[in-house]
Amino acid sequence: MKKKTLFLLITIIFLLVIFVIRFVLGGDEDTWIKNDNQWVKHGNPSKSAPSN
Repeated sequence: MKKKTLFLLITIIFLLVIFVIRFVLGGDEDTWIKNDNQWVKHGNPSKSAPSN
């Protein structure tokens, strides 16, 4: 029983670490990126392209 609990705890911690890396440290996926002086959609941004 103790091995199953330890395995479950390690699995939960691993999934939480993956979640933090992807969504907290990964940055915004729906944004505008400037490429060769033109704004290009990255994902599906809710705002229009920046003017500068």
